[in-house]
Amino acid sequence: MKSTVLKEKNSTHLKKHGLLYLLLVIATAVFIYRAQNSVVSHSGSSINGNSEVGSLAPKFTLRNLKGNLEGIDDYKDKVIILNFWATWCAPCLEEMPAFEKLYRRYRSQGLTVLAVSLDKGDSSKVKKFVDNNNLTFPVLLDLDGIAEKLYPSFTIPFTYVIDKKGRVAARVDGAKNWASNETFAALDILVKG
Repeated sequence: MKSTVLKEKNSTHLKKHGLLYLLLVIATAVFIYRAQNSVVSHSGSSINGNSEVGSLAPKFTLRNLKGNLEGIDDYKDKVIILNFWATWCAPCLEEMPAFEKLYRRYRSQGLTVLAVSLDKGDSSKVKKFVDNNNLTFPVLLDLDGIAEKLYPSFTIPFTYVIDKKGRVAARVDGAKNWASNETFAALDILVKG
């Protein structure tokens, strides 16, 4: 009899606190979701960091290898291939010659490649890699993780294609052959508008 009463008390206790735990889990999930979709830019103002396909691409400004500020707004009315990479990432480095080929093919038609380095600390490795590989497209340094927060990913490299209207047209996680005929055909459509 005593064990039946204890089971009923424990069951009631679990029902009361189980609902509380469930509400706590839901509240935590909502908090994390909101935190991921609302980030702070480098100027300290809160902006919507929605980088999903179809949404307006979040804007940012970073230093390039010459120390000048550069960002998405500098390429209005252009198709932007926004690539996130690092010198310590082998698949990232393998993509770079294809990005160079793509950039040389389409730059006069209104396309640019923005390569955002996720390397932290000294930027000399990035500059050395760019120089050794004769890369001519803009390379930006995300030393403080500003752009990385606006365009979150669990993989590296990852790339966003932004159309001429500033909307995210596509997202590619992982390495891709950016110099393939399939890619050129898709970019022909975007570039021509």
